[in-house]
Amino acid sequence: MSSTSTRDMYQKLLSPHRPTNYHKKCFPAECPPFGSSRSCTRLLLEEINDMIESCKAFLPSITLRQLLTSATTDILIESDFPAVGSIFSTDRFYSDSTFQINQLREAAKTLSPAATLRSKIILHLKHHHALSSDNLALVVLGNLKTLHETELDDHPEQTAVKLKALVNQASFNPAKFDGKLKFVKHHDFRTLGPGRWLNDEVVNYFVDKWCTESGTTLGLNSFFAPQCLFDEFNGNPKSGVLTVADEVRVIKQGLKDWDSVFIPINEMHTHWYSARIDFHQKRIDIYDSLRERCISNRKKPPLLRRNANLMLVLLWLTEVLSRLRGQEVDLKNDVGSGWVFDPHFMVHFQPNSYDCGVHLLWHLQHLLEFRQIKLADDCQPSHLRFMDDMVGKRLRMAQEMLDDAGLV
Repeated sequence: MSSTSTRDMYQKLLSPHRPTNYHKKCFPAECPPFGSSRSCTRLLLEEINDMIESCKAFLPSITLRQLLTSATTDILIESDFPAVGSIFSTDRFYSDSTFQINQLREAAKTLSPAATLRSKIILHLKHHHALSSDNLALVVLGNLKTLHETELDDHPEQTAVKLKALVNQASFNPAKFDGKLKFVKHHDFRTLGPGRWLNDEVVNYFVDKWCTESGTTLGLNSFFAPQCLFDEFNGNPKSGVLTVADEVRVIKQGLKDWDSVFIPINEMHTHWYSARIDFHQKRIDIYDSLRERCISNRKKPPLLRRNANLMLVLLWLTEVLSRLRGQEVDLKNDVGSGWVFDPHFMVHFQPNSYDCGVHLLWHLQHLLEFRQIKLADDCQPSHLRFMDDMVGKRLRMAQEMLDDAGLV
């Protein structure tokens, strides 16, 4: 947001003809560098100064003058973080790139009060005619708010350049990568690059890692579904009577006593989606980021929906897992047991053909963080929000994988 557009935004608000209801106990006060103010606003202006000073630890170039005159907040970012590849040596690339991301995140945390301070100043203007210091403060806070929201997700084109450089840099010597992570090779890592379809090894790596770290969710690998839930010949969900042999295959997976289970599903190597069984919340949900599948099927009667047969197989799986957990659930004969089933849970939709695997992994992030999928502004912190362009999530995962491999 430019300083000019910010001023335009508040032009009407700052009109001297606005009706006022004065604070009787307020008195004039000086607050450098904003200038003449009043006692009720001075503390807020001091908070703005303090916030800018604190932010200098992460964005050294940030100054009050810049926040008043910069055409865009991108200039503030670029002055401290030059474009990837312009100055980085091969040896320092990984560490410098990770440092940039961490610094931006810490800066965002420091700037988080900006929106609240802006609201407070606007509230004060209901009781006073606007001063030039109020105008300056609102311009600064508008740019600080934009800067706070400026992260990997908000500049997908710049992030894609950074991600491409990161993946290509790792390509210079694949031997350094191979053998660092179990099951994940260098060519698997490269599927995290812009516009690539994530393969099984990358999805399985993060499902296993994140679920293990959670301590509450069992993450199955992508080979479980085709072995236990789908017909091996036609790829459709199993129908008819599931056999003892099917149950034995589940038991052989070595499942443990978790309170929820996450199941990634690779549909004929063309699309990723997932299912989750939550014994704590008594829910079985299927998450698919393809818009037409979700919207069209939610309008149909339950038994005519695309995932109806898969949901029936998941009911059976829930009963099997409940016996393994020692807390048996009988969904066939106890329909009113309080369980909820959603074969087409509402999620953020992918606008392309290749981000389904990233959406699957971000569904898992939400389930581990919130125990549900949160959309748009309901999702806090903001870096966990789904985006139309998920390149920022790809970069985070690429950095995480390189860090786990000891290459940063």
